[in-house]
Amino acid sequence: MGLNLHYWVRHIGIGGRLFLAFVLISSITIVASSLATNTYLQLSNKLQMLQHQDIPGLDAAARLNDKSRLIVATAPLLVSSESNTARLQAMAELNSAIDEMDQLMRNLPDYNRYFVELIAQIHNSLTLLNQNVEQREQVHLELIQALLITFPRLQRLIDQIDQLPSSESLAIISRLYYFSGMAEKIRNDASFNELDYTFLHLERLGTEIQKEADALNIPDETLSELREIIKIGSRQGALFLMKNKELDLLYQQSFYLQNSQNHIQQLAAQINQYTNRTNDSIESSLDKAIQSINISIRSVLLLSLASLIVAGAISWFYVQRNVLQRIQELQQNMRAIASSKLDTQIRIIGDDEVSRMARDLKHFQKTAIQVEQTNQRLAAEVVERVAAEAQLKATQNELVQAGKLAALGQLSVGITHEINQPLTAIASYLHSVERRLDKEQPDKAREGLAKISRLLDKIASITRHLKAFAREAGTELSPVHVNDVIQDTIELMSNRLREKQFQFEYHPGPPGLTVLAEPIRLEQVLVNLLSNALDALEVASFDHLTQTLQPAVRIQVVDKNTHIEIHVEDNGIGIESDKLELIFDPFFTQKEVGQGLGLGLSISYNIIQDFGGQIRVSSIPNQGSCFTLILNKAEQ
Repeated sequence: MGLNLHYWVRHIGIGGRLFLAFVLISSITIVASSLATNTYLQLSNKLQMLQHQDIPGLDAAARLNDKSRLIVATAPLLVSSESNTARLQAMAELNSAIDEMDQLMRNLPDYNRYFVELIAQIHNSLTLLNQNVEQREQVHLELIQALLITFPRLQRLIDQIDQLPSSESLAIISRLYYFSGMAEKIRNDASFNELDYTFLHLERLGTEIQKEADALNIPDETLSELREIIKIGSRQGALFLMKNKELDLLYQQSFYLQNSQNHIQQLAAQINQYTNRTNDSIESSLDKAIQSINISIRSVLLLSLASLIVAGAISWFYVQRNVLQRIQELQQNMRAIASSKLDTQIRIIGDDEVSRMARDLKHFQKTAIQVEQTNQRLAAEVVERVAAEAQLKATQNELVQAGKLAALGQLSVGITHEINQPLTAIASYLHSVERRLDKEQPDKAREGLAKISRLLDKIASITRHLKAFAREAGTELSPVHVNDVIQDTIELMSNRLREKQFQFEYHPGPPGLTVLAEPIRLEQVLVNLLSNALDALEVASFDHLTQTLQPAVRIQVVDKNTHIEIHVEDNGIGIESDKLELIFDPFFTQKEVGQGLGLGLSISYNIIQDFGGQIRVSSIPNQGSCFTLILNKAEQ
């Protein structure tokens, strides 16, 4: 089988061998594109998982932390509120916060019974605290009312004793005033020790007042009133019982407040633990995504380098050293024969077009010898030589076409350039997303993830477009918002605009303006046009030192009723009139070697043609250029 394959390869000819080489290079390019596309699809799946699972969990955890801090800050208001309305409002806010926490926790992936019990305990503690505060305020109000009744009775009793004729009544009156002051102290006692101290003094004063009253001739009605006052100031009286109950409720509310805060701390610890696990998961996913991108970049570069090496090897070892060298030797043999050196040695190697030409030349050599021997065969020799030269010319034209095919194979290197800018932007956005997540800014992180998703779609669109470069695209068209696509383009090129500090103007069209197109490919056209405009400004600012105008780019959207026009204008170096008809041809470029492949405007032209639109250009050398996209309006 190896001999048959070798024989088949030797007999397929130069065109067949070059076709096999082109197939090999194209296969390497397809493998590189498939590898990159697969990597980007995996990355898109991971980012979507982050967007739909981990980031919502982080958002819920952050909101839970906010609600827990709200409860910690609001719970003391149940105790410190000066009015019942304020306390009821605080309790309503606490109940609302607890309900929201319960709903948020039910959305957590690892929601379990422990969270239910914590929420219930926090709610019960705060409810009991509120009830306790209400009871304490009620008891405190009753105590104040009792004191307000007691003080007038004491004053009346003092007035009655003051009317007694005995001088010893002054001692009783003095102790009664002292008794009144100690009774006033009851409302401010903040502990059981202070309360016991107050009532010990009141009982001692009551005993002393009772002894002195017994020694005086006091009317029975006044003596009875005095005994009731002394009983009120004892630990068997209503004042002691009410104040003792108030202090007991005060200690209970401290317990309930501390208990609710302990439960909130336990809940916060669980939330922090969940947040840390989610952050670790996100960080791990991002690291894997970055590693996958790096591997894909290295693989694409290696495959592109391999494609370049294969193309160079084919060009040098086969075309240069085999085909061209044999043709040159054949040409030398032909010149020698043409100069009457009919004994020239003609080598015949292989069985391809060149070897067949060598056989024809050898046959021509034999014919030339025969012609030299006889003048009658001279005309036939001339005819054969003309035919041989015609065949040689056809072969040379075929080699030129083969050179074009080899050059087309080298275009696989351009794939890296086409996707390098979105890949760089993806790496930047990934870094930005990581920083946003570290700063607990999930909304801005989601914006970065959405931008990455759009860039991935753009990369897939670029690879599909390069693959379908030689045939009509079959992408389905849909209504596209013009202003949104232009805004995306400006954002993509914003770094370059800021770096060069060119004057930039954007005049959008009416809101909601749509055209029949495909958004990613339309954005690619706008990026090509804007990039070319910036390149023209860079050259102008470097070469035309006498230019007085500030380098500027303007994008304007004009509604023409039946269609939409997008103008991209610059005041750069412009385009010469004899080159305007060539700018949309493939591989035509005015840039230096290594600055571009000359495919941007050609691709843009094909895209606009696929949209059913037109692209026009007007330019004045050293004054600027204007590219106009004419697109059909989409049906509303």
